[in-house]
Amino acid sequence: MKETLLRSLLWLALGGWVGAWAFFAFVVSRIAFQVLPGDIAGDLAGELLAVLHVGGAVAAFVIAGANRALGRPGWMILFPLVLGAACIASEIFLSPAVAAVRPSTLGAESTMEAQQRFRLLHGASLGLFMAIHAASIALLVLQSRQDAREASPVGRSRP
Repeated sequence: MKETLLRSLLWLALGGWVGAWAFFAFVVSRIAFQVLPGDIAGDLAGELLAVLHVGGAVAAFVIAGANRALGRPGWMILFPLVLGAACIASEIFLSPAVAAVRPSTLGAESTMEAQQRFRLLHGASLGLFMAIHAASIALLVLQSRQDAREASPVGRSRP
């Protein structure tokens, strides 16, 4: 019963994380920038990213905890912890830096230098978002393989 609960929590966290980030990247952000003025779409994306970063970190820590409780190898605990830390770092350090030089924040005060800094920081933020998302998908595959190994009669380490 305990193992079933842990596996359920793990898969719920992982599926929610990967799904939410994919939905944001491939649906929400694209539609927002198509139908809203750029400054409003950017502000919306920034607010949604905060939710995604916190949700990603929580999911990563749940996954790491479930893997630890299931007695899985150390890398299956460390990998999601690193991803969770990356989510938190992005939210604490990168997102505020992007918001500070966002053209909608600066308005008429926006200089060419601020716009260049925004493009650089926005690119870094987008790159980190996609890297974390790709890594979370890799984690999903690795979790699946680990579950399959544990389910096979040869790979079972528990009775």
